[in-house]
Amino acid sequence: MQTDIVGMRTGNANEDVIIQYSGVNPDTPDILSTVLNDAKNFLNFPTYVVSGYNANDVNMDGNTQYSGTSPDTPFILQNVLAHLGNFLNFSTYQIIEQLPEN
Repeated sequence: MQTDIVGMRTGNANEDVIIQYSGVNPDTPDILSTVLNDAKNFLNFPTYVVSGYNANDVNMDGNTQYSGTSPDTPFILQNVLAHLGNFLNFSTYQIIEQLPEN
């Protein structure tokens, strides 16, 4: 087993130290806020795509979308549900970020 590989979980859209899909302080509303408050989204569609990399572009494709054809929100849910500590599959489970150890 190789031990010198590190990675980051995606989904910390509100830039705190917790990745959470739903619950007390989830990351998904920040994605919705970015999409709805974009100046070019004058009709306030949640499916609108904001171009450019930002903290809410959790799949790093250069676009931020709350819902629609390529939304960012499912990546947060997938990470939360697949986390080993979330054995009860709660969407409110909190993944606490941590720095990799050497």
